[in-house]
Amino acid sequence: MNSVGRDELNRTAKILLDGNQASDIAEAYRRLEDLVLQIELGPGIAADLAAQAALLTALNAGRRAMLGGVEVTIADNPQLTLPWARGRTLVDAIEEFGGTVVDGLDLDRPTLRIAMPPRSHQGRRELQLDLTWNGWCGGVTETADAGRCEPAIPLAGVVAGALGVSEVFQHMVGSPVAGRRTVGLSLWRPDLDWRPPGALGPTLQYLPSGVWLLGLGHLGQANAWSIGCLPYEHPEELEVFLVDFDVVVKANWSTGLLTKRADIGRLKTRMVQQCLEVLGHRTRLVERRFDDRTVPHLQEPKLALAGFDKPEPRRALGKKFCRVVDAGLGAGSTDYLDMLIHSFPSQLTPESAFPDTEPVERQLVPAYEAEIGHCIDKGEQPGDAHCGVVELAGATAAASFVGAIAGALNVAELLRILHDGQHYASINLDLRSPGSILTARAEGVDQPINPGYTAISQRTPPTE
Repeated sequence: MNSVGRDELNRTAKILLDGNQASDIAEAYRRLEDLVLQIELGPGIAADLAAQAALLTALNAGRRAMLGGVEVTIADNPQLTLPWARGRTLVDAIEEFGGTVVDGLDLDRPTLRIAMPPRSHQGRRELQLDLTWNGWCGGVTETADAGRCEPAIPLAGVVAGALGVSEVFQHMVGSPVAGRRTVGLSLWRPDLDWRPPGALGPTLQYLPSGVWLLGLGHLGQANAWSIGCLPYEHPEELEVFLVDFDVVVKANWSTGLLTKRADIGRLKTRMVQQCLEVLGHRTRLVERRFDDRTVPHLQEPKLALAGFDKPEPRRALGKKFCRVVDAGLGAGSTDYLDMLIHSFPSQLTPESAFPDTEPVERQLVPAYEAEIGHCIDKGEQPGDAHCGVVELAGATAAASFVGAIAGALNVAELLRILHDGQHYASINLDLRSPGSILTARAEGVDQPINPGYTAISQRTPPTE
């Protein structure tokens, strides 16, 4: 493989480079191309939106992390009802989101099981995980009798699918514990263990009628993915303001859940607009940098989900919206599994949460030193080669499944507002140890609020 630039480098391959698990860029790509995700799909998902969300999230995130592909066995071929695949057959949806339907699976490769009956004892897979969901909770289990699924909101399926991909990917790149444990997350009470009744949450009754998506990269697209999984009876009742100024580059495909290879060169706003309008939602475009002059006016939505990769725009979030949820991800070979979510207003301000700090100078690991040598061998001047590789080393290491989980947590914050749930000032999750989630409840916030909603059942509206 020829040397690649910062805008081309697969961000998941960079995880292997930064962690000294590949000697150069070419080997990092080869390792990802050796990774294959398998999914064993049972019957009866046509009426289960959480199961469909789990499947499509696992496909969408899995194909970007494991370049060897996603292979799926199916029991039937119903039409799907989740908005991202509404009206398509199961086979068509699998192919659209990057999977391949196969007749059988390799017993020596890791497998995710979705909507499956109790396991048979015929053969033994290298790793076999059941995805599970209940209420506002999603998880992954290796225990054969613990993978039973109960009625759940679609975002619980997003969490289960993304956690499944996370466990398999971590296992494949050397984690001794990933895939050998039961892990899960409650979107209703992330501060609680996800299995007791108190974590399950209420029946979903209301959905937001308007929201701003600030930034449309890795996290912004993950937010849009979770929004697109919500069961709007009348999707035109949701208006989404899309704020970004950048264009899609090749590197975005590895992390952006809405990015197609054909989108390279398009404005991110136009790409996300097309995806959401196909679902029937209304959109507005703001194609400039977000700053303290970007404010909602009059009847515009007062909710915002922020997905920036720099502190400067975060410090401009201020008090322009009635609620802002901001997510940030780690960037190194292990830190890429970290996520920190802030909500404002709370006892924190954007200025205190995102202080102005000096950038840390990076030390080049051997893979980047080797890349400098490859560039010089191809005729580049040593100084130019060094500068180009240093820029490459400064790019973010990332994986799409991490953003998918952060996106579900972000959108769940909006849903909790509408269901009089707990408001969190911060949620800190490390997918190396998902059970050790840290949360801080918001203080000094008047609740409940009504930021605009649409009912999905005939019930008393939330308190004004």
